[in-house]
Amino acid sequence: MVRWPVEAKELEQLRRRGVLRLLVVENGATPPVTTDSREDWVRAPVSKADFTARVAALRARAGTYQVPVLDQDGLLRYGSQVVPVSPTEMDLLQPLVERFGTLVARHELIALLRARRGGASRNALDLHIMRMRRKVAGLGLSIRTASGRGYLLESSG
Repeated sequence: MVRWPVEAKELEQLRRRGVLRLLVVENGATPPVTTDSREDWVRAPVSKADFTARVAALRARAGTYQVPVLDQDGLLRYGSQVVPVSPTEMDLLQPLVERFGTLVARHELIALLRARRGGASRNALDLHIMRMRRKVAGLGLSIRTASGRGYLLESSG
């Protein structure tokens, strides 16, 4: 349970870890728009029955929807599978994992690569994406290209 918007920073950490989240929207605040099936919201005050029903719905959806997790040790986990990734791949995978199933702009990934290496080209990013595709395929994931716009990490099966 996360109080919204008071605990927005904690919410981001929970999102990165793929934890189920029920936001309790307080003080007439506007609820965030979310497309993540691991997140839902209710408006305060909430009855115990409504709270219990929302938690049950989140748990039911979680049983059919997994998200990858990238840890600080350079391990990408999805389901029961694990694959090690390089420090550069960690930097590039982080936004793809955080926004699992949604588009990450190409220019954002190039900027991450430039920050790490001091200079990077489109070809360098393409090479890293190719290598990451091979690694994530073994986990049941794929990196799709949105031509000219960016990439998205998603389940391949």
